[in-house]
Amino acid sequence: MKHGVCILLVVVLMTSAELGVLAASTDDTVERARRIAEEVKAKSFPQLRNTEIIIRLFDSRTDYFQTRFTFPSFLFGKRLKCLMKVNRKVFADNIPEEGLRAIIAHELGHALYYQSRHRLKLLGLVRLLDKDFAARFERATDLRAIALGYGDGLKTYRRWLYANISPNKLSEKKRDYFSPEEIDAVQSKLCDQPKLIELWLRRPPRSLAEIEAATISRIFFHPLWALAG
Repeated sequence: MKHGVCILLVVVLMTSAELGVLAASTDDTVERARRIAEEVKAKSFPQLRNTEIIIRLFDSRTDYFQTRFTFPSFLFGKRLKCLMKVNRKVFADNIPEEGLRAIIAHELGHALYYQSRHRLKLLGLVRLLDKDFAARFERATDLRAIALGYGDGLKTYRRWLYANISPNKLSEKKRDYFSPEEIDAVQSKLCDQPKLIELWLRRPPRSLAEIEAATISRIFFHPLWALAG
């Protein structure tokens, strides 16, 4: 009971802080990101047709995109809204177009996950503070983007990302997301055994060795969009 009250208090405090963050912006970066997000949504995420995706800027040396639901809509809205935060330097750092569309597909995968879950269950995302859960969550989202045809774009994005963050952050990124080499292996495996995606969405592989050793012999079939673990 106390744990639930603490979670609710955190949500309320974040809701209050967020009201200022959601102020309107006319920045060119926001408009460009919004246009591409709408194009990717129309092409690959028809389930999000009626979901509002709010684009706002943020500053970071290690992250370029973040997506979550908005706390005001979580508490008071009939429809859940999602906030996609875009690093204000992303276009200045010459991100490749293919990579940009792929990472936005990854972010929209988060939005689809939030939209498809009961709101009370979303409180369980506090587990993202745990490194193992966060890695499984992000790798499952990568897999969904790969299944939609964005694997090559994700490889392009990761190569670009690795060149634009400090070397001491590489191990963290490679822990939480598939590397280009791992994406190659995932694509190769799925070409031969497409139903592996269902197994991997339940328990995403955490290394190249796990990908190469994967088999469908003991698979338990679950919906494509099930949460890993």
